[in-house]
Amino acid sequence: MADRTAKGLGNRRAVARIDLAALSHNTAEIRRITGPGVQLCAVVKADAYGHGAVPVARHLVRCGVEVLAVASVEEASELRDAGIPSKILVFGDLTAAETSEAIRLGLTATLGSVDAARTLREVVDKDQRLPVHLKIDTGMRRIGFSPAELAGLPKLLDGSGLVVAGAYSHLAHGDSPGHESHEAQKVELLAACENLSRLGIPLPMRHLAGSAGLFAENGTHLDMVRTGIALYGGLPHPGYASRASLKPVMEVITRVAQVRKVTAGDGIGYGHTWRAPRDSRIAVLPIGYGQGYLRSLSNRGYTMIRGRLAPVVGTISMDQTMIDVTAAGSVKPGDEVTLWGGTEEGAPDVMELAERAGTIGYELLTRVGNTVPRTYIEPFG
Repeated sequence: MADRTAKGLGNRRAVARIDLAALSHNTAEIRRITGPGVQLCAVVKADAYGHGAVPVARHLVRCGVEVLAVASVEEASELRDAGIPSKILVFGDLTAAETSEAIRLGLTATLGSVDAARTLREVVDKDQRLPVHLKIDTGMRRIGFSPAELAGLPKLLDGSGLVVAGAYSHLAHGDSPGHESHEAQKVELLAACENLSRLGIPLPMRHLAGSAGLFAENGTHLDMVRTGIALYGGLPHPGYASRASLKPVMEVITRVAQVRKVTAGDGIGYGHTWRAPRDSRIAVLPIGYGQGYLRSLSNRGYTMIRGRLAPVVGTISMDQTMIDVTAAGSVKPGDEVTLWGGTEEGAPDVMELAERAGTIGYELLTRVGNTVPRTYIEPFG
């Protein structure tokens, strides 16, 4: 068995290893599914789902991704400051101050309401240029123009520097394979685009599918797909497992701080929510909910140590977690423990762990705190 002593951790309680070769693999898988002629928009908001926006974005650009997407001008500014020249689509509404900054940075904004159009036209005069993608509400009921509001759009945009570069919507049930609403939302978006074209607003780019829509059905791919969780190795629904071979990009590792022997009946941790059913060996890990390992994984989570699964036992503390290593062989302080990810067969899967915690993998990934350093594994060649 390979030496799993966590020498690379040093004095750090945990590290998130980011495998850029896995990111390349997932990007290629997504390209295979979409086929030629469909652009790829890589979603790198929320610090690239906790993976590190700048290094991840740089690598995705090397992989040929055409567009990057963020939630705010602030996130886009970080990429521009790092010298990333790619097209960047901002999902969130822009304030007047952010609009001026978006123009300076050469961003593409989302325009999703009549009020937002009025605000932006006051800032962006005809001598300036701000590309926008129109957000059309086809079912999410969050943001976006209703189809009825589109008739007044040409007048709102007239005389401004707002240039329509595309239109998009978002699947409300994308994580449900075969849901009947997929087709209805696609039809509504395409009808809105045809209506805009008749009104004199051509749309060179139409997009609907996120990661879930990518796998749900080819009819939602249109001109571009927006992928987030799939890039990072997560499937939005287990039913999509046969449609792609994705690899986890993030592996979170920690080390054994100490090993304790407990006798049958002993309670572990706050509230003694777990009692040893037999004489047991418990490893204490120097990581907890303060670093993003969710407290709701108490007595539900599992880890991998020395090639074996070891369950989380007792209540997870702010910076300590206990695991039962009775069946894991000769565990000692310093041994490496995988919380999720990695290449070992049967290693904890972040999406499955999230389900156990009553949440989604997106949250688990983005909750990994800044006290957990990211290290980047460059692909060979």
